[in-house]
Amino acid sequence: MFLCCVVGVCRCKQVTVFMALLVLDSRRLQQSRLDCLPCIRAPYRDASGHWVYEDVSEDEEDGVQGSAAAGGRIWGLPGFGALRGAAASGQGSAADPGEMYFAPQQQLLPDSAAAAGQDAGVEQLSPAPMSSVLPGVTKSGPGLLHGGNISLQSLLQAYMERVHAPLLMQPLVQVLVVMLFVTGLFVAGALIPRLEVGLDQAVALPRDSYMQQYYRDLFAYLRVGPPLYLVVAGVNVSSAAPDVNKLCSVAGCRQDSLAVRVSEAAMSPASSFIASPAASWVDDFLSWTNPALPKCCRVSLFDEPQLGPAGSRCPPPDQPPCSVNASACADCGACFTELPPGGRPNATHFAEFLPWFLEAVPSEGCAKGGAGAYNNAIQKDATDPTGIAGLSSGVIAASAFRTYHTPLNSQPDFINALKAARQFAEQMSQELGMTVYPYSVFHIFFEQYLNTRRDAALLVGLPLLAVFGVTWLFTGSLWGSSILLGMLVSLMLQLAGSMYLSGIEVNAVSLVNLAMALGIAVEFCAHILHSFCVSHGSRQARARAALVKMGAPVTSGITLTKFAGVVVLAFARTQIFEVYYFRLYLALVILGAAHGLVLLPVVLSRIGPPSWSDRRVLGGSQNPSSMELEASRSGDDRAVAAAAAAAAEEAAVVAVLAEAAAAGAQPQQQQQVQPQVSRAEQRRQRRQQQQQQQEAEADAAVGQPPAAAASEAAEAAATQSSGPSAAEQ
Repeated sequence: MFLCCVVGVCRCKQVTVFMALLVLDSRRLQQSRLDCLPCIRAPYRDASGHWVYEDVSEDEEDGVQGSAAAGGRIWGLPGFGALRGAAASGQGSAADPGEMYFAPQQQLLPDSAAAAGQDAGVEQLSPAPMSSVLPGVTKSGPGLLHGGNISLQSLLQAYMERVHAPLLMQPLVQVLVVMLFVTGLFVAGALIPRLEVGLDQAVALPRDSYMQQYYRDLFAYLRVGPPLYLVVAGVNVSSAAPDVNKLCSVAGCRQDSLAVRVSEAAMSPASSFIASPAASWVDDFLSWTNPALPKCCRVSLFDEPQLGPAGSRCPPPDQPPCSVNASACADCGACFTELPPGGRPNATHFAEFLPWFLEAVPSEGCAKGGAGAYNNAIQKDATDPTGIAGLSSGVIAASAFRTYHTPLNSQPDFINALKAARQFAEQMSQELGMTVYPYSVFHIFFEQYLNTRRDAALLVGLPLLAVFGVTWLFTGSLWGSSILLGMLVSLMLQLAGSMYLSGIEVNAVSLVNLAMALGIAVEFCAHILHSFCVSHGSRQARARAALVKMGAPVTSGITLTKFAGVVVLAFARTQIFEVYYFRLYLALVILGAAHGLVLLPVVLSRIGPPSWSDRRVLGGSQNPSSMELEASRSGDDRAVAAAAAAAAEEAAVVAVLAEAAAAGAQPQQQQQVQPQVSRAEQRRQRRQQQQQQQEAEADAAVGQPPAAAASEAAEAAATQSSGPSAAEQ
């Protein structure tokens, strides 16, 4: 609980500080100050398009007002003075626009596609103004300025556009990327079974705590294991019930009794984790009441002032008051002069003598007394006349048989000892027909690790299914949702493999962090996938556009911010923050960036889902033809424009035919109904007309006589009218 509170407070502080830093960074961008060097201002263009080299805000203390015209003091990078002169003299406008580096703009339709799409309702996109480009910064330059601001974002944008995206689209690089990640999956699959389960106590302590040395010495030198109690419920002590013989190990007991089986398990401590035979109160009670030991169970035959009325318990001769006044115990005799029928005490004997046995102090005269050794071995009940729960009715509610574990020096030892004890108790319950269960002081702490793998599957598997379902619900793309699910599964498997390399054990802390890591991992992949789906063109073009558009924001807004927030945990004094938070989240940042910025674009460029913008680009058609979809996915803008124009013309023809059909439906107004023309036939006629028009224009350009062109067109028409193509059929 304390750890959860600490984690919650840390998260709140992290969010608060992060939001404050975002506000400060936005102010820095507004004032055109350099990233990491906010005292230096970069030149920018004002609303009128003029270059401003110093813009002193009202809150500055020096009160200096300056600009390019005022000639005030300039704070800037080396070379900005020369640029100021070039801008003032108009030399900057002479730079070759083809060599300037522009910020990535929205994808535009060509003029032909725009003209063709006006009637079809195509959304028109206008180019963004490019006056923010600094003269002199070319494609071969560093590419620092985007929108007039110098920042890390512009560097990342230039890197994604010029280096990262083109490199990932190379076939050889894509093969290497896939091989690398597949190898990582195989390595992770080999490492995951080796993950240890547990939480070392020393990890939860500060590094300089005195308890660190205590735990090291405890595990190094302690040669005694924790006690193990085998609790048996509902022991029937009547002479007709064989429960007593199922538990004891003295003469007359069963060969497979509980005490015998514990002694056998102690002979193989490596597998059973049991170090010694069990201390059985049943054995000692049967020996204590045996007539062969007359000094143990004794009863007064007459009333004695120091012992009480007749029938009271007499202590052994070497214990007071018998050891002080021998005459006080002169009239004491043994409880049994001979063995009871059946060789075992009956329920009446248990009810009378078992409370005496638990009060008898062991001594030299009688070492079988139960005081001290078995005070807490039998469940007590003050409401029962005998003081023992259920004994008055002949059934002892619960009793324990004590043994010891072998020395346990590590978390796996404790977990394996718990498993072995439960397995042994379950086996004894089946063999004896009684309820037997184990207990030890550490069982309540390590019981959580018995189902760790199932808990891990639930904590990671259910959120994965939730992410898949939500993505499918909001996007409607089963294809894209499946790709996102595959990326997350690969990331989580490799993250689990990195836990073994980082020395992270599987416990409640790491499982909670894994569930949180899954939510963070979605950020690395979802933005790239969404940008890919909303773009149009071929898969490779859309994957490259998604990297150019969202690569820099994912790197700076997710990867670098997470990395900066995680690095500080490496210096924590408490190891639990350094091991379970710094190492795990550092691996998450690295693997998340690798999957989102490297593997996902490669996968999308090969097997990515169809574009969502096909319908928008193709004039909003609800059922675009195969030619239109193929033209859109090919990335050819001219083909897209032609397909859009064909779709608009087809829609007009269909509307005219629909009106004609409606007019011909009236009775006795038209004797003959013209046969409907199929869409394939309409498309063939339009293609024939376009082909004839193109051939005529080509003939006119080369000077061919119109008669020859007409004859060739007639031959082409006759060939096409002979029958539809196989595809149209």
